[in-house]
Amino acid sequence: MTGVARYAYNICKALTGLGYSFTLICPHRPILSCYNTEGFNIIHFGVGTSHFWEQCILPFFFVFRKKCLLLSLTGLGTILVRRKVMAIHDLAFLRNPSWYSFTYYWFYKIVTPIVARLANRIITVSNFSKSEILKFYRFLKEDKICVVYNAVNREQFKKLNYCENIEESAFVLAVSSIDPRKNFTRLIEAFEGIKTAKLYIVGAYNRVFQEQKELKHIPENVHFLGRIEDEQLVRLYNNAECFIFPSLYEGFGLPPLEAMACGCPVLVSDIPVEREVCGEAAQYFNPLDTKDIHDAICRYLDETKEMKALLQERGYDNLKRFSWDQSASCIMQIIDKIRV
Repeated sequence: MTGVARYAYNICKALTGLGYSFTLICPHRPILSCYNTEGFNIIHFGVGTSHFWEQCILPFFFVFRKKCLLLSLTGLGTILVRRKVMAIHDLAFLRNPSWYSFTYYWFYKIVTPIVARLANRIITVSNFSKSEILKFYRFLKEDKICVVYNAVNREQFKKLNYCENIEESAFVLAVSSIDPRKNFTRLIEAFEGIKTAKLYIVGAYNRVFQEQKELKHIPENVHFLGRIEDEQLVRLYNNAECFIFPSLYEGFGLPPLEAMACGCPVLVSDIPVEREVCGEAAQYFNPLDTKDIHDAICRYLDETKEMKALLQERGYDNLKRFSWDQSASCIMQIIDKIRV
């Protein structure tokens, strides 16, 4: 489950838990087992998948449902449905086109501003992302864009009462898709020379990003685990010495909050959105400076138990700012204003 998909899924779960009624419209494909859709009203509609289904097939669902409103939580939404609320999680493809494939970049570059102009409201996941949208799409008015934060499912991501040590040696954990903006090349270079811990990287390559040519030399203490189930991810968070997030650009950055929920101290890039999301609950480093990343890891590993415990407690306190129920209620307030 990707970060964007996790956002949509947890908002839907929260809306259901709060008693709101809605219909999920899906292509004719099996829903992955990682999604618990109990209580969801799901309609499988039309033919095709992906952008073809969204832009060409989905509009037919609304032909005789003029009063319905489309809520698109993973980005875009069809151009041909006028009553809609869309989510723009970030504009990384505009900030640095070289991170993405040619087709992905040009599709989103052309379609995103059209859909944004036509949408009744735009949801985004941080004040930083809102500032980026206003910067790139100057035709949008500020009051059209609403910030609705990510959150963490605290029943799933939590400090375990008992968690068997799954590794004999200490390890630092990183979680995200393997793509250029996640900055793994510098992280791996920074980990060379660190003998007291291994680096585990959870995530998989995404075909929308440019082929990874720079990851050629992988030190023996760096291990790629690929995609894993959430249950195993929670165990890794619980066992890790710390969590590191070296990203160059994010709309929000959910993994640091997941780590905090599991009691795993967090080291993150010193970029505006992470200052907004993590506040004083993380230690920061310059993501463009390999030596600074290296020094930040070493400093943390050498910290006293008291300092590590303090960072852990700050993480728990920081999580109080984020709630899926609160975010879902905010979305419903946005929709209710459109209905009036």
